[in-house]
Amino acid sequence: MSADVAGPSLRPDLRRWEPEDELPARRLLLIRHGHYDRVDDLGDEVWGLSALGRRQAARTGRRLARLVDHFPGKLEGIYASPWPRAMQTAEIGAHQIGVDRVRVKKYLHETIPLVPAGPNGGSTHPGLPVTTAADRHEVTSQIGRIVGRFFKGGNKPCTYLLFTHGNVIRYLLTESMGLPYETWMRIAIYHASITELRVFPGNGTALISYNETGHLPPEMITA
Repeated sequence: MSADVAGPSLRPDLRRWEPEDELPARRLLLIRHGHYDRVDDLGDEVWGLSALGRRQAARTGRRLARLVDHFPGKLEGIYASPWPRAMQTAEIGAHQIGVDRVRVKKYLHETIPLVPAGPNGGSTHPGLPVTTAADRHEVTSQIGRIVGRFFKGGNKPCTYLLFTHGNVIRYLLTESMGLPYETWMRIAIYHASITELRVFPGNGTALISYNETGHLPPEMITA
């Protein structure tokens, strides 16, 4: 025999969850840029989206439009790295959302992959050198600036969209979870993916989703 526990028969402490039960949160949606072409040796400040990257960005923008419309509170702004592949992804996404302005923040550009030395003094990454103390300071300062600007809880729900790069997103994830930055080496991330972090009153953070690519068909998922 099964018992019907729906509706009024629920104890007060087992009542149905309602949206207003949520703490007011600042939603931070971190979007990695789309696929890009490494043309010749022009470099990060020139390389822009490929045709595939533009299609990825459009699909990501449509997904973001639905999320922003569903979330409570105001969309406080769309922010982007100044590097072309992130700026172009942001502009395409903003168009899908119906927002005209993208705010460029220099400190959202890609940053250095931190690689510690192993027991024998060599690199712990197969393709990257051991980073210097200066490199580590640069990364710590940049991520600290982003956290100081955006990771602030409040009394009203709101949403921020940050179009940036893989290492930046991975460092922000490790920062919010109290993990060493070097953990980035164990965290993969796809182009045009969406990661959601929430900041609650008192500045406590929570990871809601990471590397979301459900808006992309399998043949369009790239890293």
